[in-house]
Amino acid sequence: MAVLVNIASARVIGDAIGFGVAVAGGAIGDGLVFSRLVEGVARQPEAQGRLMALAFIGVGIVEALPIISLVLFLIHLIG
Repeated sequence: MAVLVNIASARVIGDAIGFGVAVAGGAIGDGLVFSRLVEGVARQPEAQGRLMALAFIGVGIVEALPIISLVLFLIHLIG
């Protein structure tokens, strides 16, 4: 019985670490996207509208990974 509890605990800890890594990757990706946005607007201020739209699309794509990993983490936690 104690072995099963240890295995379940290890699975939850592993899932939590994986979720943390995915969130950290999403945060780094968001930072890179908006860093490039600021650089682009600084170089060509007239392209701000187009660059802003592209940045929001990029952030949406980058944020897909943490959201998917959260769903998988909750599925593993419940199931």
